[in-house]
Amino acid sequence: MAVLIEGLSVVIRCEAIVKKFFGGVNTFMDSLPNLTLCSDGELACVHFMVPRDVQTYVEYLTRKGLTFKENNKSIDMVVVDQIHGMTIDCDWAVLGETDWNNNANHTIVVCCAEPTRVEQMFHLQISMSEGGFLRGRILKGSLMGLKIHIYRMKFVHKHY
Repeated sequence: MAVLIEGLSVVIRCEAIVKKFFGGVNTFMDSLPNLTLCSDGELACVHFMVPRDVQTYVEYLTRKGLTFKENNKSIDMVVVDQIHGMTIDCDWAVLGETDWNNNANHTIVVCCAEPTRVEQMFHLQISMSEGGFLRGRILKGSLMGLKIHIYRMKFVHKHY
């Protein structure tokens, strides 16, 4: 029901990958630029550390059939900065925060589809915020009981 946002994240609608990505899901998976993919079934997210890598990936996704933006609104993907939020207006996803590992002193930023429909999430075993890399597994079941605080962020448009 939510994907982790760390560093600079490219959040992509899974439906767009299935319906519009040239070569389909298998080609998308085979062409991932790094090992940071996480997905909840509605959104897929790939993390980066530098803006140039984000720009390169967004340009690649666009060449493969996805649309980044129209009229300054995100269509199939949105770039999210862990500190500053979404870099462009997005009406199909919201940002929020939740406690990391049940520790109220350590919150993480998450993004979920609006409205969300899935009953599973990608569980991260090690977070880049904790000094590691993303590794995960799918947990089936509901996220009821997981405290996610949804908030609207002021959109900060950045040129990557």
